[in-house]
Amino acid sequence: MSRFVALPKGVSEETFARAISEYRALLGEGRVRTDPASLQSYMKIMIPESEELHKPSAVIYPKSVQEIQKIVGIANKYKTPLWTVSTGKNMGYGTAAPATRGQIVLDLKTMNRIVHVDEELGYCLVEPGVTYYDLQQHFKKNRMNLWVDVPAPSAMASPVGNTADRGVGYTPYGEHFLFSCGMEVVLANGDVIRTGTGGLANSSSWQTNKWGNGPYVDGLFTQSNLGIITKLGVWLMKGPPPGGYYPFLMKFPKVEMLPDIIKTLMPLRMSQIIPNACIVVNAGWEAAGYFTYDKNGKGTNRETFYKGKGSLPPKVFQQIMDKYDVGAWNFYAALYGSPEQVALNWKYVSGAFKQKFGKDVRIITEKEAKDDPIFEYRRQLMMGGSTLQEFGLYNWRGGGGSMWFAPVAARPSECEQQMKVATDILNKYGFDYVSEFIVGWRDMHHIIDLLYDRTQPEEMKRAYKCFDELLTVFTKNGYGTYRTNTAFMDKVSRSYGEGMRDIHHKLKRALDPNNILAPGKSGINLQA
Repeated sequence: MSRFVALPKGVSEETFARAISEYRALLGEGRVRTDPASLQSYMKIMIPESEELHKPSAVIYPKSVQEIQKIVGIANKYKTPLWTVSTGKNMGYGTAAPATRGQIVLDLKTMNRIVHVDEELGYCLVEPGVTYYDLQQHFKKNRMNLWVDVPAPSAMASPVGNTADRGVGYTPYGEHFLFSCGMEVVLANGDVIRTGTGGLANSSSWQTNKWGNGPYVDGLFTQSNLGIITKLGVWLMKGPPPGGYYPFLMKFPKVEMLPDIIKTLMPLRMSQIIPNACIVVNAGWEAAGYFTYDKNGKGTNRETFYKGKGSLPPKVFQQIMDKYDVGAWNFYAALYGSPEQVALNWKYVSGAFKQKFGKDVRIITEKEAKDDPIFEYRRQLMMGGSTLQEFGLYNWRGGGGSMWFAPVAARPSECEQQMKVATDILNKYGFDYVSEFIVGWRDMHHIIDLLYDRTQPEEMKRAYKCFDELLTVFTKNGYGTYRTNTAFMDKVSRSYGEGMRDIHHKLKRALDPNNILAPGKSGINLQA
């Protein structure tokens, strides 16, 4: 029986023990852990696969770029792969557990310096362990009128990690990779590069000019395993003047209104009258935000309303909507600028929806919302607020299972078609359609949370088959998946064609021939 929880593929216990000895000689025993208790939090997964498939062999906590350079040297020597995480809170797409069994988790949470914040030009340079909450507290402490765009689980996530996975948020700076500028990256051979103008000695524009000179390479290090990002520049939004932020909610009573909602808001979004990455949330996602558990694990969830098997019948869904006063669709957006500009744009926005929907739209502003917790949660997100509120969505079904299926929709008609197809497939396997559309510049990120009970083996099997069918059918219809969990990274990679997959693997062979950086990430694995 091995004295280690797991071993990397193709590495003997004796070889692995020598590697661990070298890691500990470099970092000390406290920052190189192999005991089950220390690895427990890195074994927790939300995908419908056995934890055995994703067990790490060790966890390492570096504190500097120089240490990471030496770590990759040891990893190359002993062929011990490194699965890099920043805070490990990749909710919906995986946790801190590696894609394949036996990888060493390289946890960068101990690299948590806010290197620089420039209030005048509106940017920051941060390490991977910095969270969105850390930045918010820094702005508050130093009285800086700056906002950083945050994803839904905002307080716990890392700007470096979320940007590297091309996540999105809810302010006008919602496309996170688009609003990043300049990376420091450790390559698999230990070299350190700075992208953009960062390679220029004493560069004064590393976080202000994205392109530098020659081919633009920053994208190579997003959703990839070609390097370890150790610093990232993030553009920050200047907070508007008093009276210049106006969040609002519109509730719609019928599911079939979705294409008309999107059709009405898109011209306002494209003209920047509505400048933020606004969202259209379905009843399930919205209602789940009100679900709570007490300290004994009891409380309100879908099972409170329906104890039968399978997906919720329409009548039960309506009961939940009525209890929590949520629409079939709930549209959150905000206006930004001077008070005069906001007042004028509100006339355009409210007028457009009243003209289209009449009495079938209920408009709620901050004044009407009062102390509603979900409105407050969304209000904070749309102004870059890092909330510590529990993400109530995971109380919907209970049991700890969650996979976010994330196809892209480009037109109102596609939103409707995707909703119908997804609902049919989810209901076929006994699951509910719980979703939101995040409205970008020219597309919508259709985030569907497949929530299931991981404590039920039969339900885990159904969840896996359901996600697999969603991915198969959406791909066949030409709907690309922009981000996925570790169980389906290879299949998503193949959906984009062998040409692109071949380029990814050529880059991997060139930059990481020993396959030591996160094999399996985004379907890139030289051992597969």
